[in-house]
Amino acid sequence: MKELGIGVVGCGFVGRGAHVPSFANIEGARLVAIADADETRRTKTAAKHKVESAYDDYHKLMSDPKVDAVVVALPTPLHVPASLAALEAGKHVICEMPLAPSLEEADKLIDAANRASVVLMPSLTFRFTSSYVKAKELITQGVLGNPTGVLYREFIPASDLASQWPADSWMWQIEKSGGPLFTLSVWSIDLIRWLFDTEITSVEPAVNYTPLEKTGGTLGYDAYATLRLANGMVCCLQYSGSVNHAASKSNLEVIGDSTCMLSASDNDLVTLYGENPQTTIWNLKEKGPRMWGHQQQNEYFVRCIREGRQPDVKPEDGRRAMEIALQIGRSTS
Repeated sequence: MKELGIGVVGCGFVGRGAHVPSFANIEGARLVAIADADETRRTKTAAKHKVESAYDDYHKLMSDPKVDAVVVALPTPLHVPASLAALEAGKHVICEMPLAPSLEEADKLIDAANRASVVLMPSLTFRFTSSYVKAKELITQGVLGNPTGVLYREFIPASDLASQWPADSWMWQIEKSGGPLFTLSVWSIDLIRWLFDTEITSVEPAVNYTPLEKTGGTLGYDAYATLRLANGMVCCLQYSGSVNHAASKSNLEVIGDSTCMLSASDNDLVTLYGENPQTTIWNLKEKGPRMWGHQQQNEYFVRCIREGRQPDVKPEDGRRAMEIALQIGRSTS
């Protein structure tokens, strides 16, 4: 089978930093085109990675016969029109999350994918991140007994968010994009569903948004959400985009009825707190686009297409994560 020709639409933080370099190193695939309206980003990315075609309009990329599959890594409000253009052109699609700013637009995209004989896969990279893959393996092995409770904490430095999305960016416009909490919580929400093969049945959120003068007026957020899962577990999600670098952290903690606990810190360390007390630590540090699972996800995407099968990561998974994230992100009253 010939190599799969890949086009990446959007050469911003994720497109340029994760998808472009990952597809330069995947067996069975070849990065043949990129598209970005910003000439500087476009030309620098094309030169660095020796991409043969660089377009100023994603519609031109969709018309390129060398492109078999497209990664949509644009701002959230542009996900649906770009993905629809790819699907209508008969291209397979990885769409960054959230799929759309609203459920109605996500439904439009999913309907289009169902009508097409191509793959639409939401970019839910936590399912491929090494620390979370190990955590799921340990949970499935039964090292915790029956899991009873889970906590996920994600604190992102406000200065990092502001450097990626300045104060006038779409990110901070809640009505236009869903806002920062909606945009950034979808991966961890999907992580909870995937880790325990269960559904979220209820959500009780409390959220505070705070304009931050220190970062030029970007929107800080602090949120707590208590979830009930269909398998009987309870879950607490904690998010902040109002902290400094010293407080930056993501951590997953799972407790089981064996009285043991496991912790997955950031994207590398997994710790099992066993009996006696016995502590086992795995250091699973990855570099570059493997760090948060992008390359592993993209390898899986390519394998599925070459083998003629639909991925286990469904568009409906992306929609469900959006649904819960919108309940949390818009619960300010």
